[in-house]
Amino acid sequence: MKRLVSTLIVFAAINAVALPAFANSDKGKKEERFALTSAADHPQTHRTDNTAAISTTSAKIDKKDAVFAIGLESLKWIGATSRQVGVPYPELWCADFINFILRRTGHPTTNSRAAKSFLEYGKRIDQPRVGAIVVLTRGNNGGHVGIVRGTDGAGNIIVISGNHGNKVWESMYPKSRVLGYVIPPEVN
Repeated sequence: MKRLVSTLIVFAAINAVALPAFANSDKGKKEERFALTSAADHPQTHRTDNTAAISTTSAKIDKKDAVFAIGLESLKWIGATSRQVGVPYPELWCADFINFILRRTGHPTTNSRAAKSFLEYGKRIDQPRVGAIVVLTRGNNGGHVGIVRGTDGAGNIIVISGNHGNKVWESMYPKSRVLGYVIPPEVN
């Protein structure tokens, strides 16, 4: 029941943010969920390193709402491909996606393509929190990183992350795979 209520609250928040934007858009203009643009359209997005392209950041959000805003932003991209997010493929791109979300919400990034780099990012927290970054084990030495969407009744983590068959997707991971949870450095 708690998960149902949490999901309804998240959808209500998304509607409160998204509906006014759609209502104010041009009537004759087709709204697209994912817009592909060239670098020439956004000259400030050029990067010399190998991380995801910088996109327009959202307005600054109160620190108390910042982690929740990260979760909301990641929800917007479920189903998007690496190309739509502007990150390299077919390489591993879960860390690129998280850095992309952090940029869009006005937070510093790791500037690394390694999932485990997020273990040294921001502030560690002891338990899952909606919108927090979770670092998971993958294989023998690998890692995976995503945004906490919630937990199931057994404490397993529901995560939104990139690199699920070239898509951003939501999946459940056993709590035994969690290496740590972090939030941006300036967030409480």
